Amino acid sequence: MRVDLQPLEVTAHTAGLDFSTTMLPFGSGAIYAHTQNTPCRMWRSPEMLRDGSDDIYLFTTLRGNGILRTPHESYDVPCGSYGLVSKARVHEFITPRGGASACIQVPHAALARRVPGLEEAPLVLLPPSMPEPALALGYAQMLASSSSLSTSVLQSALLHLQDLMATMLAPAARGARPEPETLNVPRLALIQRDIRARITQPGLNLVQIARMHHLTPRQVQRLFAGEGTCFSDFVCQVRLERARAMLIDPAQRHRRVLAIALDNGFDGASAFSRAFRRHFGVSPSEVRGLNG
Repeated sequence: MRVDLQPLEVTAHTAGLDFSTTMLPFGSGAIYAHTQNTPCRMWRSPEMLRDGSDDIYLFTTLRGNGILRTPHESYDVPCGSYGLVSKARVHEFITPRGGASACIQVPHAALARRVPGLEEAPLVLLPPSMPEPALALGYAQMLASSSSLSTSVLQSALLHLQDLMATMLAPAARGARPEPETLNVPRLALIQRDIRARITQPGLNLVQIARMHHLTPRQVQRLFAGEGTCFSDFVCQVRLERARAMLIDPAQRHRRVLAIALDNGFDGASAFSRAFRRHFGVSPSEVRGLNG
């Protein structure tokens, strides 16, 4: 991470520093990191600047407040705040009570190609109303929690994250809004993740999902339309995939097909069988038989 770590205070009643971080490399020198720590100081010292790193990182405090200091200024960083800081700048980040944080780090050159006149060592605390920081870090966190990702997926994700960070650094230079795909791809991915996570909830609907993501139902439908589908079709697909997993699960062999259909939001066995055959090309009973 190219920072010095120091506990804030060590006494006979404290165990020193406990610092745990998980990283996902995106390639091309970019990483996502999620960190949990006891009270500490993360310091980018003048001596450390000799390593030549000029990476810029987008950070947020997930739990606990922080203090960001440079040789000339000090900023309070409330929990949930976002900022962009360059490692070409002497600075320190202090967590007085410990906590958790996340960041995306990319080389300066990758952002300089997108932001004409980007200064050598930016430091920007971002307004709470800006949607891009939460979208970028939420997207990166989703990727980090995925069990396996292809190189092409990581490369595509990195391009979207770089575009989002460039927009945060110079929104006016990009018309105050990124190109549509810059927001749409990660935003749709996060919506799809939340649908999967809530697929068993009886109240799952378009209005609920739109409200969660601070969008209108029409905006959500447009995101799905860009992928050639719609909200209801995607929900049906997820329910069918879940039903198929239940049908081939040996622990659920004793359950009737109708019970599995009802568990996944279908009104009856007939409607479930028709939708299942359209999607998978075989009937629920055939899937169960092939895996029996």
